Amino acid sequence: MMCVRSVREYIRTSLRGLSRGGRLALGLISLLVSFCAVFGCSYVIGQGYPALPLPLELVLAAVLTCVVAQLLLFLESGIAKLAYRAACGEVGRLGRFVPAWNARSILLFAAIMALFWLPWAIANFPGSTYWDTYYQMYQVYPENHPISIIPWEEIAGKTHTDAYLVDHHPVFTTLVYGAFALASDMLTGDWMAGVFCFTTLQGIAHVFVFTLSVAYLRHIGCPNVVCLGCYLYFCVAPFISTWALCMVKDSFFGLFFMLYMLLLCEIVRTQGAALSRKRIVVALCLCALMLCLTKKTGLFVVVPTAAVLAAVYRAHVLAALSQGVVCVAIMCLALPLIVFPAFNIAPGGVQEALGPLFQQTARVVKDHPEDITAHEQDVIEEVLDFDKLADEYAFDFEDAVKYRYNLDASGEDIAAYLQVYISQGLRHPDSYFGAWMGLAGFYVAPCAYANIRMVTVDTKMGSPARPMLWNPDELDGYRLAMDGAYRTVASIPVLDLPLLIVTYAFWLPSICLFVALARRVKIGVLFVPFLVLLGFCIIAPVYDARYVVPIFDAIPLLFAMLVCSLRPLPEGCFGQSLPVRT
Repeated sequence: MMCVRSVREYIRTSLRGLSRGGRLALGLISLLVSFCAVFGCSYVIGQGYPALPLPLELVLAAVLTCVVAQLLLFLESGIAKLAYRAACGEVGRLGRFVPAWNARSILLFAAIMALFWLPWAIANFPGSTYWDTYYQMYQVYPENHPISIIPWEEIAGKTHTDAYLVDHHPVFTTLVYGAFALASDMLTGDWMAGVFCFTTLQGIAHVFVFTLSVAYLRHIGCPNVVCLGCYLYFCVAPFISTWALCMVKDSFFGLFFMLYMLLLCEIVRTQGAALSRKRIVVALCLCALMLCLTKKTGLFVVVPTAAVLAAVYRAHVLAALSQGVVCVAIMCLALPLIVFPAFNIAPGGVQEALGPLFQQTARVVKDHPEDITAHEQDVIEEVLDFDKLADEYAFDFEDAVKYRYNLDASGEDIAAYLQVYISQGLRHPDSYFGAWMGLAGFYVAPCAYANIRMVTVDTKMGSPARPMLWNPDELDGYRLAMDGAYRTVASIPVLDLPLLIVTYAFWLPSICLFVALARRVKIGVLFVPFLVLLGFCIIAPVYDARYVVPIFDAIPLLFAMLVCSLRPLPEGCFGQSLPVRT
């Protein structure tokens, strides 16, 4: 009873210390986290259909909301106390274990991190890849033409084009991967050396950027205990090293996303003053452009971030908007209107953007075939292969439906389809919600651990077929043992908490957001890229940790900057922190 009274008193005291806005943030974030956890688990377990009745889901969500709110209050207090004690030197005597802001220290700690990564690099030799990577390398060989706009085996032959390259995956990454593949083929007769060289260089780049980020955090006054935690996270988390060593666009994107976030941190730290430095603005534009060139999501990260920067730091509005202007000019004008026609590059099609809608349409066709009118069927048929939708629908795999898109569909056909889409959604919101939550649940509920890529694409090419890429048989036992050990730990309840996707994609950003709102910390700009990336995760075509790679990489920066902002620093340093509650 004494324990219960103490908890109640602690909650009352914490709530009294919150402003009205803080209480509102507590309620909304707790409700959102709980709703997603309950409904996400229910729909994932039920394979796209609710495993629990709606009344029970609502009751569980309500109960969990209270629990989450208490946890948020506890964590907020703990983070504030950590910041205060670190500022007072109580837990700050760890400098020797953290990289300092100089070249020698960064090189040393980068080498140490590389040693931690070495077992995974050996297990993945010559380097993990995806089927997407294979098709990008495949495109650069003239003898492999004609190539397909939609490289899905069943329909690839129906989408052939005479273009030299296809922008289904970003052309920049296709050219980079293709260059390594061609050079390797010319020198050794296969892709093994090329993949090994690329993944090694990408891994080294990640090691230096991660070490640099920790050194930066220490340099700006982040507590050593937090810096050490960030460094160890980068060293030992398997989903950090294995994805950094993977030849796939998400990892390439993640490298530049870390640099982009470091620049944003400096802008926030200086309250916008960094935008008056030309080097910062140029570096920000270059990193933003690389985000756009390495992944289609990049433009949707850059433009909102630029807009928020301009709104927050109005004295530097032109500098803040420059990254967005540069990226829009290049990605929306120069590439599609000038570069692509000049070099015979075909666009990738709109099926990627409309994929989530196609998935919901397929779900309605599967659930309510009797309710689809002849007119609706005709309209859908102009855009999708209607007869295939019900059979191809899978709750956790959107591509099978998405690639039934008719490339000849006109703008009028798509407009008509959107009208039917809205009409069906109004009649069957349950089917639409199930189609969405069946996939989104993997990212916003504790349903899945972060899978790691432990295999390359076993590839043969040409006629007669010649082996191009494979995992050496001699390393199979070691590779499978490493993969099995990770899977075993990730399957143990409680121990799997640091390995769950939702921990990094949703829960940690939510905790940081609540603390920032409760303490009125002015680091809101840093949340914008995370919110955009989370939004793309929950409309992803399939569950895969590679979509979360940038969030995995950069979440320590967000947490560390939050802790910095809570410290009672001298005037002129980072932020205008409120006094810490004790």
